This record gives sequence, structure tokens and C-alpha cells, in this order.
Amino acid sequence: MPAVRRLLHRALPAHFPDPFGLALRLIRSGDRAARFAMAASALGVAAWPLDAILGIIERRNERLAAEPRLPIVIVVGAPRTGTTVTAQALAAGLPVSYFNNLSEVFPRSPITANRLFGSLLRPSKPTYTSYYGRSPNFSGFSDGLQLWDRWLGPDRKHLPSELTEERRRDMRRFFGAFEQAFGKPIVNKHNSLNTRAHLVAAALPTAHFIAMTRDPVFLAQSLYKARLDILGDVRLWYGVEEDHRPQSVRDPIQDVCEQVRFHEGQLAQQQALIGPKRFWVVGYEEFCADPRRLVRRVGEEILGLSGEGWRDIPARFEVSNRPHVTPKVFDAIRRTLAERGASVCP
Repeated sequence: MPAVRRLLHRALPAHFPDPFGLALRLIRSGDRAARFAMAASALGVAAWPLDAILGIIERRNERLAAEPRLPIVIVVGAPRTGTTVTAQALAAGLPVSYFNNLSEVFPRSPITANRLFGSLLRPSKPTYTSYYGRSPNFSGFSDGLQLWDRWLGPDRKHLPSELTEERRRDMRRFFGAFEQAFGKPIVNKHNSLNTRAHLVAAALPTAHFIAMTRDPVFLAQSLYKARLDILGDVRLWYGVEEDHRPQSVRDPIQDVCEQVRFHEGQLAQQQALIGPKRFWVVGYEEFCADPRRLVRRVGEEILGLSGEGWRDIPARFEVSNRPHVTPKVFDAIRRTLAERGASVCP
């Protein structure tokens, strides 16, 4: 059994406490993207030897690449703040490249694998669906977490407080090679960077960040539900953890509301470190009401485009701000946040 767990953790982060339980929950969800995520993870395990070989070629090409010159747009924010749909809209509406789900199968050689096999992927229309950040096809948008593990380390619950010069140089080489291969600005998404965006900003001078926020009540509710759907335990923190967080959680409602407070504080800190010119704060509800506005702004102010030359996207997205937990849990979340001074709608 330990050998099977080690094999599973090649496809799943090591901090997932119960990979078998996660697989069962994904199956029970009935979601197409969830089922695809399982299939892609299994394929990633099978493709590991080929990925390792292609990775040797990729590293050689990276050493020959120039540093990135075009903009890199990274969407960040607490989990469940709409980062995925925001990144999907930017990728669909602007002339950019992005990490796709084929990159998840070949995390050591995403550039080489896409150059070899990318033409075999069926072109897909822009999709704005996902299951906890996972889109339902190989050409779909991916946050590329396994790629980021290369520079931030495999512990996704606790990101490093600094990057070595070697890792900064390696990051520049990779993004330079990615730009050279596909010839476009890059859009990516990494939720946890709302706690460490300044490290990437220092390593990648052309990087800009779109930081998403959300109504605190519905963010807390969504984080609570994610603990159940993904981790199977409402006491476990979903996403990057606050340093020195107590290991014993007596009240999950209090804990999830504290998680909202933590991410709000981190976002404000990162904007102060990087500056508002490179670190934009955007509300999920505001984005859904007019997604074209943000796409147009990124196109004009970051990518240097003019006019309406990029592909169109929906005029609005449905805001998923409605109760998805029991009335008792929802009322407890509202009451706890109100007691902590959060802005709570009646």
C-alpha cells in the first residue's frame, strides 16, 4: 500500500491526506472536468519516463533562451475567488499563450511536449467551466502547479520566504524559452502567489499580477465547501496555510473565516511590496458583471494593444454567490464575519 501511495503522489501533491478518498469524491461529483483531471493524472504517471527524457532536451533549450521580454500576466488570489474563470477569459480574449493540461501530463517538458504533440490536440472553443481550477480537456487552461513546484518547492501549503538566485535564474530561463517557443505574451494563474507574488515580481521584471477578491461571506462558504469536496475534512485548511497556524482546529467556522482574513491581509501586503501598477486588485463580482472591461484593460495597459482587435468573450458571467451549505453553517459564517468587522450584506 505505501508503494501505491508513492505512485499516486507523483500525480497528486504530497499534502493531500487521502488520495483514495479524493478519487472517490471526484467520481461521485459527476463533473466532467473532475473525471478528466483523474484521467490526466493517471496519464501523467504513465508518461513519467517519456517526460523525463524530454525534460533533458527542454533544459538544454532553456539554457540557450534569452530572458523574457514580453509581458507575463499572472492571476492570483485566495482559492475560490474566480481566478480560474478570469484567467480563462484573458487567455480566450487576448493573443497570448498559456499553460494547458498537456503541460500537467509533462511537467518536466511542457514546452517540448506541446511542440511535439500540440498539433494532435483537438482545437477547443473557449471554455469557462472548471472543477476547482481543472478544465475538461488537454488544450484547456491549466494553472501549471507542477511547473511552479520547480521554483517554489513541492510543499504547496507553505511557500518559501525567498528564492535563491539559482531558482530565479531558472525561472527566467523557462519563461524565456516558453516565450521563444510560442512567440506571445503569457497568461498564467497561481492562487498561492497572492502570498509570495513579490518573489516572482523580482525574478520576472515583465510580470504583472491580477489579484482577485470576493465577497467575504461567499468566499468563506466556498472555502468551507472546498475543504469537504477536495480534502474530505472541514478542519483542514484548503490552499496555502498561514504560518504558525494552530494544528488543532476546534471550530471550523472560525477557522475558515480566519482564512479569509489571512488572504485579505496577504493581498494588501503584496500590493504594497510590488506597487499598484504591477499588482491590480479586481473584485470577482465586478469582473463577472463586465469581463470585457478587464480583458480590454489588460490588452491596452499591459500588452500594449489598441482597439477591439482581440476575440470577443461573454458580456457577463453568472456570479455564483448563493448558499451552497446548510442554513446553519451559512448563518454561522455571516455572523462570525460580522463580529470580526467584515462588510456583510444583509
